Amino acid sequence: MLRCMERDKKLIVKCGICRWLTTTQIQRLYFPSATVNAVQKRLRKLIEAGYLRTHRESMISEALHTTGPKGKVIIEEKGLEYTGGIEVSRQIAHMVGVNDIRIAVETGAIPVAYFFAHWQLAHLGWMHLVIPDATFALVLPSRRTFAVEYDRATESLSVLVAKLCTYQEGLSGFPIEAVVIVTERDRRMETLSREIRKRDLSLRVLMAPLAELQTKSMVDCSFLDLRDGGHVKILDTQSAWPVKS
Repeated sequence: MLRCMERDKKLIVKCGICRWLTTTQIQRLYFPSATVNAVQKRLRKLIEAGYLRTHRESMISEALHTTGPKGKVIIEEKGLEYTGGIEVSRQIAHMVGVNDIRIAVETGAIPVAYFFAHWQLAHLGWMHLVIPDATFALVLPSRRTFAVEYDRATESLSVLVAKLCTYQEGLSGFPIEAVVIVTERDRRMETLSREIRKRDLSLRVLMAPLAELQTKSMVDCSFLDLRDGGHVKILDTQSAWPVKS
């Protein structure tokens, strides 16, 4: 019988929270010094033992992993609800990108108060008209809170700009320091930045391509700051924008 190690348990719980994680994402979180082959070997054992389930979109796609039926006890031991039987969403590429952003936040040197993806917010009583793709807070002398929009160019520019206008109006009881826009492609960043600048928003908007966050932590990533066109780290400056609360 497979002995489920503490790292395995954390991995199983994380798969439950994230719904689906790729092999690469799991490697980055739990096996940063191991080879891909070693990671795959351990994952196969967890799958064979029923702790994980796996899915592959095609022969050339990377494997996706979620919690299996034997992971139910481990999930519930952590006080979480087991959501076994989750099917692969048609929006799986978007979900994988949001989880890449989650990992960039959670692998940084700054303690994380929380990271909630949009599918988690619905269960937390989120009542605002605008629903971010994710929101997170970092623990410093004072908490720093950010909203995240992951743009895969599947929506029109006007939809994203409308969301930014809503953020600028303020989220009652939930002040944010900035909106972080992560784009799937570099070229999309240029198009978005031009369109957003036309609106002359006072809202602090930071932009970076997903590829940057797949190799660096959120706090180490270089972001384009649309207020002045320069590049900054996310914690370099406190927002001067008076966010409504």
